[in-house]
Amino acid sequence: MERIPASGTLKMFELATRLEAEGKRIYHFEVGQPDFPTPPHIVAAGIEALEHGFTRYTSARGIPPLLDAIENHYSGRGIQIDGSKNVIVTPGAKMALFQGFLSTLDSIDDVLVLSPAWPTYRSLIRTVGAKPVDVNTHPRYGLDEEALKNSCSKTVTALVLNTPNNPTGGVLDKDQMKLIHDLAVDHDFVVFSDEIYEMLVYNGFKQPSMLEIDPNLEHTLVINGFSKTYAMTGWRLGFAVGNKETINNMVRIQQNTTSCATSFVQYAGTKALTGDQSSIKMMTTEYEKRRDEITNMFNNMDGIFCLNPMGAFYVFPDFSAYNLSSNTLAELILKKTGVTSTPGIVFGKDYDNHLRFSYATDRSVIKEGLSVLSEFLPTLL
Repeated sequence: MERIPASGTLKMFELATRLEAEGKRIYHFEVGQPDFPTPPHIVAAGIEALEHGFTRYTSARGIPPLLDAIENHYSGRGIQIDGSKNVIVTPGAKMALFQGFLSTLDSIDDVLVLSPAWPTYRSLIRTVGAKPVDVNTHPRYGLDEEALKNSCSKTVTALVLNTPNNPTGGVLDKDQMKLIHDLAVDHDFVVFSDEIYEMLVYNGFKQPSMLEIDPNLEHTLVINGFSKTYAMTGWRLGFAVGNKETINNMVRIQQNTTSCATSFVQYAGTKALTGDQSSIKMMTTEYEKRRDEITNMFNNMDGIFCLNPMGAFYVFPDFSAYNLSSNTLAELILKKTGVTSTPGIVFGKDYDNHLRFSYATDRSVIKEGLSVLSEFLPTLL
């Protein structure tokens, strides 16, 4: 437990909650979850499964209809996998990631993490006794080829990437992902590709999957889930796609820990993949409008530079001009304005001049909250 730090995101959320309980107006930009309701047909499928008594254990691997639906989800994109051998369904994508680390990492291993990166990667890597090694990217999560090649060594057994990226909203294109795969082959390491935001992309961009680049799954484990695409964060449903050996090892871990993902939730997940997909277009269209608004507002503030993201629902503006640590700045902004954010330091030691803001919130909150912030910031310069 000494290897696992407290959550930087939850720290800000808890402080905001206390201030909110005291009657202060709080503008929530710290929570990374869709503010849309789960689509009705998915909710109805969960209720129907409950009413039909689907409340017992399932196979640790997952129910066959959902495994088939995941297989078909990828085959529709020209990616061929065997749902019965290459997939495990888990209680949330976090658990898929954790089981993947447990199945592949030893305590002497180094794991490259393309940064800035979601802090849970480092926490889970440390939990299994391995060592996370940050490899910084260019702005917009652009791959720094020289830095990555220089980081490869005999002790590196894995690399973690996340595209679209939390916290920047940047993306890796197919050429960049192929370069990573080529290095994985040359240096014999595993690529953990977190693709949880793959459907939340803008400007006509289509996010490639590592499954397209490594169809034999020799060096790839893809992590995915339902939380972001289908607004199902509280349902806790994720999955992993990998080679037969790795997935079988993950099944053994699941058999001895959580047993299985929740039975009726798996039926809802099946409906999510096989039913009406129009909610995805609706959400991404709205996110794109929010992205443009929040980016424009930040870039009109003195001393702030904010890139326009290509995916996910975060911006990662640079506050270097204010010459404060991100923890200090985030807490000061929250206490003075009620605007919550996540300190950049939690996403990597070299990002202490940034704050992360989630725009998975109503446009009225974005407009009002950032207007309050823009009035306060000049007092710090």
